[in-house]
Amino acid sequence: MRTDSPDEDAYGRVTNPERFQEVADAATALISELVATFDVEATAGNAALDFPNWPDGSAETIRLLPALGTPLAILVTDFPGVLVRFGARGREAFPGCGCDACDEQPRDVIERMHRLIEAAVEGKYKEALTKRTRSYSFRGTWGRESSEGRLERGEWRRLGGLGPHSWPPWPQRKQP
Repeated sequence: MRTDSPDEDAYGRVTNPERFQEVADAATALISELVATFDVEATAGNAALDFPNWPDGSAETIRLLPALGTPLAILVTDFPGVLVRFGARGREAFPGCGCDACDEQPRDVIERMHRLIEAAVEGKYKEALTKRTRSYSFRGTWGRESSEGRLERGEWRRLGGLGPHSWPPWPQRKQP
């Protein structure tokens, strides 16, 4: 852990992005584990729909559509890294930045990714939309994490579904 401030050049410099391949591999393994454990359908998606601001709109995503509960869309990026869409409004990146100044460690990134996906699968993910903001939150035995962002004037009309929304837990897959 750093105790001094990084130099200005470290913000925006990524000297070893390959270290995050471990995060991409962990996401791929987690998808397989979720499909084997829960009543969820894995389908192909695309970044243009699942992550509209992602520069490579032709990239393929994996959509996990449970019988009940928070749908997920997962994109393993070329960085390497992982983007996850939770429900209708939650978007998280793993790593969150990846630059030398932030100095994110792959094991910490994987732990956070697992923690947030586990919260969603357990029905501990909520999201809300007002005319001015969109927000989402996760909770677990580890605590709580949330995000809130302001909307452009009238943007809520495109996003639809004003108000809070809580997602139920994913049902377990029935064993044969």
